[in-house]
Amino acid sequence: MKKLTISALCGAVFAVLLAIPAVAAAKASAIRKSWPPETMSGKIATVEPDRKLLVIKSPDGVPFDMVITPKTRIKSGNQTLALKDLMQYPSKDVSVKFVPERRGDVAQSIRIGR
Repeated sequence: MKKLTISALCGAVFAVLLAIPAVAAAKASAIRKSWPPETMSGKIATVEPDRKLLVIKSPDGVPFDMVITPKTRIKSGNQTLALKDLMQYPSKDVSVKFVPERRGDVAQSIRIGR
């Protein structure tokens, strides 16, 4: 009887030890790899082309840093602009579509005016 109980206990422990990596893998795949894009409007506060950074002030005065990448599209009307061109639009209204990431809010598109 003791041998049967010890064998059953060993089998149960072994099954639990096998299940732990499977549960950890399922949990790891549930971690969000990317967030959905968001849009915000505000005014241009600062443009830093060297740091690839645009700071936008929300309507309630909160500054938001936007990371600019080579894929970021910047437009004023039908005209395509570069990041350094935004320096001539201080305090202008902008609308930014961005994706929150660990490194910061990454701008996908920036439109001058609303």
